[in-house]
Amino acid sequence: MTVRIIVAVFNNSNSAYEAASAIHSLKKSDQVDFSLKAGAMFSKDQKGNVIRLEEKDCPLWGTLAGGVAGALIGLLAGPAGGVAGAALGATGGLVADAIGGSYDADFVGYVATQVRPGETAIVVEADEGYTRPVDDIVRIHGGRVYRSYI
Repeated sequence: MTVRIIVAVFNNSNSAYEAASAIHSLKKSDQVDFSLKAGAMFSKDQKGNVIRLEEKDCPLWGTLAGGVAGALIGLLAGPAGGVAGAALGATGGLVADAIGGSYDADFVGYVATQVRPGETAIVVEADEGYTRPVDDIVRIHGGRVYRSYI
């Protein structure tokens, strides 16, 4: 399996929550070569501020403290992320040095431009044997998917 950062972007939070639940269920399947490490959801408000969705409402997984997904969200938030972005950036900053060269800056920059105001994104760090199961889930829920390898 290959460790990947998967970002799935949806037009609305309902579709993102449904897809997140389906992705979460992949880790329980004996049929799929998929091991979930961490995940989170965020949305962009109409001004482009990044807002992390409450973990208690999010059908995602584990802690992002020290996780690559948390660092990616912090980088996506950037200076326009407001207070939430600053908090996420601080979390991301703690691990950015540990990740070092494994980050693909072009990927982060590209994905940051692809998440538009009003959209919701799922960020997942996972070991993934095949991309099709996640791709199918994202497609069924009307989203688009971006991947990077760490």
